[in-house]
Amino acid sequence: MVYSANVPPTGAVVSESPFVRSLEVIGMMPDWSVMAAVTNGTNYLRDMSETYLPQEPREDDDAYQTRVDRSVLSPYTSRLIETAAGAILRKPIHIEGDPYWLELAENIDGLGSNINEYARRALVSSLTYGHSAILVDYPAASEARNLAEERAMGRRPYFVHVDAPQIWGWRKEPGTNRLLQVRIHDYDVRPLNEFGEEQVEEMRVIYPGRYDLYTLGQELVEFTATGGYSLSEIPLVPIYSNRRGLLVSQPPLLDIANLNITHYQRQADLIHALHIAAMPTLVLEGWDDTTGSATMGVNYAIAMQPGNKAYYVQADATSFDAQMAELQSLESQMSTLGVTKLFGQKFVAESAEAKRIDQAQSNSVLSIISQELESALNQAFSFAAQYVGMEPPEIKIDRDFDYYRLIGQDVSVLAQLNQMGKISDAMLLEILRRGEILPDTVNIEDEMEAVGRMATEIVETPSAVEEETSNQDPNS
Repeated sequence: MVYSANVPPTGAVVSESPFVRSLEVIGMMPDWSVMAAVTNGTNYLRDMSETYLPQEPREDDDAYQTRVDRSVLSPYTSRLIETAAGAILRKPIHIEGDPYWLELAENIDGLGSNINEYARRALVSSLTYGHSAILVDYPAASEARNLAEERAMGRRPYFVHVDAPQIWGWRKEPGTNRLLQVRIHDYDVRPLNEFGEEQVEEMRVIYPGRYDLYTLGQELVEFTATGGYSLSEIPLVPIYSNRRGLLVSQPPLLDIANLNITHYQRQADLIHALHIAAMPTLVLEGWDDTTGSATMGVNYAIAMQPGNKAYYVQADATSFDAQMAELQSLESQMSTLGVTKLFGQKFVAESAEAKRIDQAQSNSVLSIISQELESALNQAFSFAAQYVGMEPPEIKIDRDFDYYRLIGQDVSVLAQLNQMGKISDAMLLEILRRGEILPDTVNIEDEMEAVGRMATEIVETPSAVEEETSNQDPNS
């Protein structure tokens, strides 16, 4: 049965084990497989060759394996995802609030990643699978008596990144989207003997106020641990890039991923065909192959009977033009359908109006995804604030996705407008900040106050000429 990410399969999943996927998760898995194929690289596709580069009828095993080994994935989808994430997070995330949050944001996951690095990884995962999630965790209770002691002991909230395929199931309150249960699958690597290690499957089942941990053994499921936390709801925050429901989505670049796989298959065929065509076949017309094998090379000659012939047969090079045209057509389609530009320019010329419309459409998609990320980060910091009993910060993501740096001529025109009184000093500074002349961290109000103080000091401080004049004898 083929499942669609939009329509969950019909049926029932009956199990007493937490290690079972829900119907909605099963419905999304085929799309996740496609995205995994185009984002995990060439080696992954070679390992999955039976699915993505199947053996042709009557193709022997050695020839098939050679064709697979020569295949290469062009990473168009991965580059699109990276470019889209880079455009959304082109400028640093702004955090307004208590200095505690600024310090926390420098190591938001407890592993040394700052908020910008963490958000980029989460966004790349969301763009790949349709959504990702942030699990806001907090170390177990300690003997600290207040927040200052907890900070001194290193106890602090931290964000745990969760990929969509890690979420195996959930329960929600009827009539609402309040989560009552979430199951998160993961692997734990444990030491084994003196130098070895073993990989163990784990399932973390989270309820409001508590969690249970299960381990999948060789024959049975073991209940490993349980614990509680201080929140009355599950601190899991989804980051959607193409939402279809609660924890249900579809990869926004799925169409491009399918084209990327087709491109991989066509390119593999072309590479193999070119290799075959580059090796012409020697034909010995009239040769009696029962007399023994023939040795070929520049140091050998063939003795033949009168009337026999020896010649090479090779493919016509023009026969590959159609395959090359197909590859270029696929590349053009991927470029057109991309959330952002795949290349620096289109394959064909386009008018300024077409470029403007295309850029506006791209910006609208990026803006929606940016708003989803901003909302998720604000909600995640709100959970963190509940842990520590503080006011949460406000997270802002810049919506300026286009990189446009003002040139000297632009700055001169703006300065003239400011001198003529057509634009204010504050507007001039803001345009210079957005035009990549001033750093993003500059505070316009602080700069205006500083300029005002400097102007006042200049007016109040007499010049050297004025001082000398005032000190002269008026009768001299």
